[in-house]
Amino acid sequence: MVNLVVPYQQIIDTVEIFHQDRMRYISLRFLANYILGRDMQRDTHDSVEDALAAYEIYLKALELKKSGAFAKTLKDLYEYGRKTDWKLGVDVSGK
Repeated sequence: MVNLVVPYQQIIDTVEIFHQDRMRYISLRFLANYILGRDMQRDTHDSVEDALAAYEIYLKALELKKSGAFAKTLKDLYEYGRKTDWKLGVDVSGK
């Protein structure tokens, strides 16, 4: 156990980063699947895996904002979520 305190002002939640006003919040697992292209937490919960995925999603958000692609990615994310009913492993490409 680590006796560690993180000030509230330093906490950044991925659920807040990738969120549109008056829309649903998106799970970390769905974000990891869509943004990072990988599945996580299939069998058991792993807090280290959660933390790593959240950090990578945060870095990706910074990259998207810097390149000007964040708004489009967020729009596309919500469109994809609606098409798949927010479930993983659904092919919406029509192939």
